[in-house]
Amino acid sequence: MPWPTRVIDRESSWAILVGASEYLDSTLEGIPQAETSVSDLRRALTGTTGLFCEEHVVTVTNPKSTDEILGPLDQIAGQQPDVVLFYYVGHGMQESLDGGGHGLMELFLTLHGSVDKGADRIRTGVPGNAVFSRLRSLRAKQSVVVLDCCFAGRALEDRSAGDVHILCATGKTTRARYGLTDRHTGFTGALLQLFERGIPDGPQHLDLNTVFHYLSVILPTTAADASGGRLPRPRQRATDHSGNLAFVRNPAFGTARTPEGIAARAEFARRVADRGSVQTLPAGEQRMLLAHATELFASIAADSMGLAPDSEGHRSASAT
Repeated sequence: MPWPTRVIDRESSWAILVGASEYLDSTLEGIPQAETSVSDLRRALTGTTGLFCEEHVVTVTNPKSTDEILGPLDQIAGQQPDVVLFYYVGHGMQESLDGGGHGLMELFLTLHGSVDKGADRIRTGVPGNAVFSRLRSLRAKQSVVVLDCCFAGRALEDRSAGDVHILCATGKTTRARYGLTDRHTGFTGALLQLFERGIPDGPQHLDLNTVFHYLSVILPTTAADASGGRLPRPRQRATDHSGNLAFVRNPAFGTARTPEGIAARAEFARRVADRGSVQTLPAGEQRMLLAHATELFASIAADSMGLAPDSEGHRSASAT
C-alpha cells in the first residue's frame, strides 16, 4: 500500500510565486515566459483542482530589489503556517563567495538589475540561502522550494536548506531551457500540463514524489528545440515524508480504464521505455526504467481487455 498523501491545510498555507522576466544588463536575456508561468501557476494552484486559497497566493513579477522577493515571506511571519511554497522562475547565476571562483559555487536568483559577470553576480543577485533563511524563520510545518532556473541544483547542496523540500528544473551545472515563442518555460510548462491533465492511474492528489517521478520521465523525453536537444531532467531533495505533500487534486483520477486514460498511459509508458533506452544512463537506472515500462505496458494490455464497444462502436470500460 502506498504511504498516505498529506494534503495542505488550505486556510493556513501560503505560496509565493516569483518571476524574473526583464533585465537591464545585456548579460541576461529577457524571459517573457517567466511572467506567464507565474500567472498560470497561480491559476492552477487556486483553480478547481488547486488546494490554495486565492488570498494566500502572492505573485511577484520582474522584481527590482531583494525585498520584493523576500518581503512576502516576511509578511507571513507570525501566521503559524502549515505549508509555505516558494517558487522562482527566471535566470539563475552561480558564483563562489571567495571571489576567486575556487570555493563552493552558490546559486543566486536574479533581479531586474542583476549582472551575470564575476563578482557582480554576488553584488546584484539574491543568494539562494537568503530564501532558506527566511523560510526557517517562519517555522512552517513544511516548506517547499521550486526553482525553475539555470544551475538550480546548486540549492541541493546549500547547508542552510535544512529540511526544506526542494524541486529543481536542472542540475547544478545545467542551464534551464525555454523557447522564444513558448508561453511557459520547459519545466513549468510540463508541470502545468501535469496539473491540467493529471495522471489516469495516479493517486487522488498529485503529491510531490508523484510529480517528480512524472517529470523525470516527461522532461528528458521532450524536445527542447528544433536541433533535437531534450529538456534537462529535474532534481529533487526530500526529507522524511516531505514528498507525500500535495498542492493539487488529480483531475484524471479514476479514468485509468477509459479510452482516454488508456491512451495517456500508453504514451507515458512509451516515454519510460524511451528514457530507459538512453545508453548514457547508469546500467541500474536503465534496467529499472525498462522493467517499469514492461510493467506499465502489461497493465495497460490487461485493462484494455476490459474495454467493451458501446452501441455506437466506441469502447468504454466494462462493469466487470
